[in-house]
Amino acid sequence: MSDLAPVPVPPPKRSKLLVASLALNFLVLGLFGGAVFARHRFGGPHDLNVGRMMGDPGLHGFVRTLPKERRAVLRASGEQARQTLKPLRETAQQTRLAATAAMDAVAFDPARVEKAMNDWIAAETAARRASVSVLVGAVSQMTAEERAQFQDWRKKHEHMPPPGRGPAEAGPTPGSTEGSPR
Repeated sequence: MSDLAPVPVPPPKRSKLLVASLALNFLVLGLFGGAVFARHRFGGPHDLNVGRMMGDPGLHGFVRTLPKERRAVLRASGEQARQTLKPLRETAQQTRLAATAAMDAVAFDPARVEKAMNDWIAAETAARRASVSVLVGAVSQMTAEERAQFQDWRKKHEHMPPPGRGPAEAGPTPGSTEGSPR
């Protein structure tokens, strides 16, 4: 008598690929969803500050509200500004990293740390001064009406808490006396 037992047939390779693809898609979707949730719920270090998520209190956010022809004028000067500010910001970033490295050094040298911190302060100050010049240059290209609109824009948007935080969680605003000794 011959053995008529069924021979197990391995599942087709396509089904294994489908399962792996679905698992990978769910993983990516979960990571993205978690990042969005964390940014929305907690703000803080997760805050990517992409124009304060369309509530940019700065010049870039305001320029988006202007008519197309005015946007083009201010964006052209903005591109020049970016080229000016980029090396200053990179220098500030490098000096910050150098200061961090000096603090983390096994052979701690207070003089080296102090010099690194002072270099960092100088680089940050240079970048901030250049930013002020850029802002003044851009505002000087605005009409009187646009300058008034820009001030209103800033007042409306600059003290907004990060997304996902209410006013009570945001902490004191600059210039407020909340939390300061009297």
